[in-house]
Amino acid sequence: MNAEPRTRLILSLALALLTAAWLPLCAAAPVRGAFEPETDYSVQMLEAVLRRDGAAGAEAQRLRDEKLAAMGLDYPVLRYAELDLLSRLIAAEAGSTWLDRDWRMAVGEVALNRVASPEFPDTLEEVISQPGQYPVICEKLPAVVPDRESAEAALALLMGQRVLDCPAVVYQANFVLGGGVYLERRDKLLGTTYFCLSEHPEQYEIS
Repeated sequence: MNAEPRTRLILSLALALLTAAWLPLCAAAPVRGAFEPETDYSVQMLEAVLRRDGAAGAEAQRLRDEKLAAMGLDYPVLRYAELDLLSRLIAAEAGSTWLDRDWRMAVGEVALNRVASPEFPDTLEEVISQPGQYPVICEKLPAVVPDRESAEAALALLMGQRVLDCPAVVYQANFVLGGGVYLERRDKLLGTTYFCLSEHPEQYEIS
């Protein structure tokens, strides 16, 4: 056998070996579907939160991001991990079935106000875990399974809806603290909850 046929044979064998090694990897790789223009992936993310299905939530987030980019839609960025965490926080803080939607949203809004505040950490996870701020909640939060009302309130907040509509409201407690009371809510079983202002309202843009 002369050199040229031998070279072709070696190359053919090498290609066959590479193909045999590559095909199983391709078969094992997950298939990533394309987005569907008519699908509301934020709803899919919410449903994943209720099922505690992180993989489905992450996939819905990916498809939502692709859809917004491809269609040029100007909607807020929505992250599954943040939706899940805020849903659980609201459920832990205001998950009593008789509390109305505005109460739940106010609880979540305080946390988001802190994220946007110059006085607190810059992420929801850091805000919740900040020493002395949500001590009881931090302990039980990993085990909390959010109810639908709390998850819907969280989604509405992350999509831009507000009920307090005051970025300086950064405290919530059953006693007055901070720079004074902005909103007072009473419940016959839970007592009074005060939504209070920062001690430094001048640091916030208040309309």
